[in-house]
Amino acid sequence: MTRLTRLICLLAAFIPGLAACTRPEPVAAPDAADCHLIAVSSNGWHANYYLSSEAFAEDGPLRAAFPGARWFAIGWGDASAYVTGVNPLNSIAAIGWPTPSVMHVAALQRDPRDAYLSEYRDVALSGESLAILASALESELALDGQGYPLRVADGLDLRGGAFLAGRSSYHAFQTCNVWTAARLREAGLDVGWAGGHLLPSSLLNRLERTAPSRCPPSGEEAR
Repeated sequence: MTRLTRLICLLAAFIPGLAACTRPEPVAAPDAADCHLIAVSSNGWHANYYLSSEAFAEDGPLRAAFPGARWFAIGWGDASAYVTGVNPLNSIAAIGWPTPSVMHVAALQRDPRDAYLSEYRDVALSGESLAILASALESELALDGQGYPLRVADGLDLRGGAFLAGRSSYHAFQTCNVWTAARLREAGLDVGWAGGHLLPSSLLNRLERTAPSRCPPSGEEAR
């Protein structure tokens, strides 16, 4: 690889990092009449979203690909390391220059909070925030001519799901947890600087301090 090619790759990685520093548009906070719970989980290395299938449009790509699912556990990462496991070669490639990405989707009948033993934080969102997040996740999916996600490999959960091709590139300034934090920030959550969340523990700790973990009580419940 020439010096010019390396420079182009580094600039391609750096520019999205600058975009993550911009201030997102204000988003409505949840209230008693408009509140939805999701969760953000950690397996110690990788953060995931836990969302009800109802967060996504019935005719959208996720529910079209997994019509029987009631819940989704969703993560994002490097197409090689995430699918086949981390090794020296794909580790260097993922950090050294932009690489293809995948979204891992576990399609479940049970709430992932009960299905998995992972640490998680409940997060309350308004309908507007949830719609922004769900749209961002489905917009990340590369689709075929019929509007279905492009399957890359079987998923990690034998109960259902798959690795699906992503549109974004994985690189040193957009790692898995940074990408996850950035989508939450776009949805109006206070995650601080998305680029600082190299490990999921920092993201979960931030959410514990700044994000509501339950819906506000209604007028009658508050009395």
